[in-house]
Amino acid sequence: MALIDTLVPLFAIVALGFGATRLHYLDPKAVPFLGGVVMRIALPALIFLTLASTPPGRALDAGVLAAYAAGSLVTMGLCMAVARWRLGLSWPVVAVIGLGVSMANSGFMGFPIAQGLMGAQQASLLLAHCMSVENILILPLALVLISAATADDARSDRMAVLRGIATNPLLIALLAGLLVSAIGLALPGPARATLELLARLSAPLALLVIGGMLATLPVQGRASTVAVLVVGKLLIHPLTVWGALAVVGPVAPGLATGAVLFAAMPMITIFPILSARAGQMQLGAYGLLAATLTSFASLPIVIYLLGLA
Repeated sequence: MALIDTLVPLFAIVALGFGATRLHYLDPKAVPFLGGVVMRIALPALIFLTLASTPPGRALDAGVLAAYAAGSLVTMGLCMAVARWRLGLSWPVVAVIGLGVSMANSGFMGFPIAQGLMGAQQASLLLAHCMSVENILILPLALVLISAATADDARSDRMAVLRGIATNPLLIALLAGLLVSAIGLALPGPARATLELLARLSAPLALLVIGGMLATLPVQGRASTVAVLVVGKLLIHPLTVWGALAVVGPVAPGLATGAVLFAAMPMITIFPILSARAGQMQLGAYGLLAATLTSFASLPIVIYLLGLA
C-alpha cells in the first residue's frame, strides 16, 4: 500500500503532462522550455542547497561514486559488445547504445521518485552523487565515442565536451555547494528560503516534463536494437551498480540503495538529441519512449526488491 501511495501520485503527474501536451492544453513547444527551467534553475538550486547544508567531509561518498561509475562503465561496455558482435550493428548505433544504457534519467525521474520514497534530503544527496558521475565521466566518454564512430573532428569534439562540462549549471552548483560546505559557511536566511522555493519546483515540474516529452515522441523503431537499450538500462545497469557496491565495501545503506534505484531509471531525457549526433535521433526517441513506458512496470519491482516499499 505504501508503494502505491508513493508511486501513483508521481505517475499521475506524468500522465497529466502527457494528456495536457497531447490535447494541446500545454503547448508542445513549451516542454523544452520547462525542461530547461528544471535543469538550469530548479535542480542546480536543489544540489547547491543540499551540499552547502551538509557538514564538511560528508557531502559526497567516494565509495558510492566509485561503484556508480564502475557499474555504469561495465554496463556501457557489455551492451556495446553485444550490439556490435552479437547483433552486428554499426559503430554509430553501438555508440548510441553505450550512452543510452549507462546514462540514467536522474533529474527528471530519479530525484522525484527517490524523494517520494526516501525524503528530499536523501534524494538530493543521491542526485548529486549520480549526476557527478554522469556529467564528469559517462556523458563526455559517450560523446567522444559517438564522435569517433561518426568520424567527426576529434579535436573540435573534445573542445565542445570540455566547454559543456565547464558551463554545466549542475556541475557549477555541485562545486559551489561543496566549497560552501568545506569552509563551513552558513547560508543567510533569505538565500536559503529562495533556494528552497526554487528546489521545490524540481520534482513536480520534472514529472510534467516527462509526460510532455512522451506525448511528442514517435512510436516506431527497430525492435532488437531497442530491446538492448531497454534491457541494458532497466536491468543490467542496476545489477552492475549493485555488484560494484558489493565489491567496493560498506557504504551508507541509504546511499547504496538509492544508487541502485537511480540506475534502474530509464535513460536521460535528452537521449534523442544526443543520438542525433550519430544520425540516430529516431532510434534515440523510440528507445527513450520504450524504456520510460517499461519503467512504469519495472520500477515497482525494483523498489520492492530494494525494501523501499
